[in-house]
Amino acid sequence: MTPAEHAAAVLTWLDRRSLREVEAHLIADAPTLCTHAAAIADAADSMDAAVRDGGLSALFGGLIEPLNDGFTPAGRALYARLFAHIAWRVAGQVAALRERLAAFGIVDEAGLVARHAAVRRGTGVVPASARRIAVLSRVTIGADVLLTTVALQRLRQRYPAAELVVLGDGKLAGLVGGAPGVRVRALSYPRRGPLRDRLGGWLTLTDALAEEAPDLVLAPDSRLDQLGVLPVIADPARYLLWENTQPEAGPPRSLADLLDDWLVTRLDLPAGARVLPRLCFDAATSAARTRLAAALGPRPFVAVKLDHGGNPAKALPRPAELAVLRRLRDAGWRVLLDRGFGPEELANSDALLTALGWRVCDLDDSGAELGRTIDGLAANELAGEDVLRFHGSIAGWAAAVACCRLAFSYDSVGHHLAAALGVPVVVAFTGFSDAAFPVAWQPRGAAAVTVVEVPTAEKADAQQWRRVVAAVPLPG
Repeated sequence: MTPAEHAAAVLTWLDRRSLREVEAHLIADAPTLCTHAAAIADAADSMDAAVRDGGLSALFGGLIEPLNDGFTPAGRALYARLFAHIAWRVAGQVAALRERLAAFGIVDEAGLVARHAAVRRGTGVVPASARRIAVLSRVTIGADVLLTTVALQRLRQRYPAAELVVLGDGKLAGLVGGAPGVRVRALSYPRRGPLRDRLGGWLTLTDALAEEAPDLVLAPDSRLDQLGVLPVIADPARYLLWENTQPEAGPPRSLADLLDDWLVTRLDLPAGARVLPRLCFDAATSAARTRLAAALGPRPFVAVKLDHGGNPAKALPRPAELAVLRRLRDAGWRVLLDRGFGPEELANSDALLTALGWRVCDLDDSGAELGRTIDGLAANELAGEDVLRFHGSIAGWAAAVACCRLAFSYDSVGHHLAAALGVPVVVAFTGFSDAAFPVAWQPRGAAAVTVVEVPTAEKADAQQWRRVVAAVPLPG
């Protein structure tokens, strides 16, 4: 069997089983399921690049994502058991991983499974006070905007004097580093090499936490600790694990709302108004926003971000993108278009503008000299421009979006940034396989959010994507 076939066999076993059914059969069927998991792990950790690529694809795209993107407690229970087996199997080949697990008192796979089961129960009482709290990043910026910013606000309510340290992408500093008592410690998640390298990122994480010595660690389903399977702090009572699962009964809900409700309960906070995602720019990003606002002039801009986070299934076909952009201009909007990163996205923005025949003014804050620098803009310098194209940092883009009156995006970081900034946003949501996905990952914010779901199999149908075009409002 290929790694993909092993992954498919696991999903076939899960099928539509409930959590109760999974728990009832998992012990007896664990040997067979773990045999499939071991085959995938061995391929993903191979030193042969071709074998490894197939193994990693089967592990993440074929197994982990399907088990978790359905948001079911049953899928999460199966993931927890199988990834514990995978992690222990790789640790058997890597002394550094094995020794670090031993430092946490874990000397066999059963110990890893038992420890994770204990933290999943979440019965500990949070400390009455805390000097420093570590928050593990979700790894992707969009998920951090939607979820981590909610966690930071609730933690600040519960522990007003604590320092909150976010461990994750250093780019987060521009987006949340302006909040009082919040510090971002840059920590990357390895995305290349064999599986042992991915798990090696956990060693870096535990080193950082040992230095920070937090009184509490909040892990909101972070890839840094493999969704809670790997330990990061010796005392389980000082570790809070949230899992982004939907209730087995009832309609799907926003993950931001589910996390907010869980935090209120776990932190013993009084019931009150819901906390929504919110950004708090650091000084540099705030300065960029001020300069851009002065340079843009009074006529309204719409921020358009057509990247798809490396998943082209999330994008609409070229005719749809052209139709949306034409509709925006015809409606009276000035357009701020994100240029994107990498050859594919850069070429796409060039092709769109060529097809439209639009003249564009380029902005750049990356140092690549692809346009005017934001730092050099004068008041009203861009007031006469109808189409701007931005190239640069995520913080720079966020500063620009904050100056706009509308945003348009796919299911990517763009819609979460806009919503968290209080900018109305229209989302073309496609490329999903589970009906709960658009609801779970919908952007949340103080302004209007319009989500237009386009079935993946039908997105080439003009009748489908014209619904997206029709959702674009006139400037208010």
